Amino acid sequence: MRKFRLLSLLSLAITFLAVSCTKEGPEGPAGATGAQGPSGATGGVGATGATGATGAQGPVGPAGPQGPAGTANVIYSAWFTLTGWHDSTLADQGLSKIDYKDAPGVTAAVVNNGVVLSYVAPSATSGYAYALPWTVTAVTPNNLVVSYIPTVGRMIYLNKPLNSTATGIVPSATYVYRYVIIPGGVAGGRSAFVGNTNYTVEQLKAMTYDQVAELFKIPANGQGWK
Repeated sequence: MRKFRLLSLLSLAITFLAVSCTKEGPEGPAGATGAQGPSGATGGVGATGATGATGAQGPVGPAGPQGPAGTANVIYSAWFTLTGWHDSTLADQGLSKIDYKDAPGVTAAVVNNGVVLSYVAPSATSGYAYALPWTVTAVTPNNLVVSYIPTVGRMIYLNKPLNSTATGIVPSATYVYRYVIIPGGVAGGRSAFVGNTNYTVEQLKAMTYDQVAELFKIPANGQGWK
């Protein structure tokens, strides 16, 4: 009987210990966040992906406003002298003196649709010029008119006195001449305004040399295009 009690107590003790060992205690508080570790090395660039399909074309945008008209592409000669003055054989010029200057820029289109202006200066260093036709009042006994006729490939210069049957004169060799070619704006005939300018032929011919040079940005010397 004593042995049986001893075994019962021993069994009870073992059971109590087993239950005590398997029971969890309450969860403890969260610990503080640790310091951030160093960044890792950057990975290599991946391979380029395949090109996607082209998208549909978008609608055409509205037309912008029209820009201002540009100035004409004028052609201007250098200053030149005329040293071959002689009596004219042109029936419609009467007793006049004439001379010629080759002008390849004077084409049939320019003669028909554009305008050619010309000027004369007393010398290359005078600093001023007269628009042709020019009436020279210092010539006696009759005033002298110096003029020009543009023809295809050539400029004809002439002078003759007013109200007289006398022939023209041989001007001083120091006189220099220049022409300006302004293409027309309409094929088949002159437009109201010449070469994309806001001026008519008559208005351009009425301008002084300085006004034309300023309008078309023509330098004081040399030849070229603007």
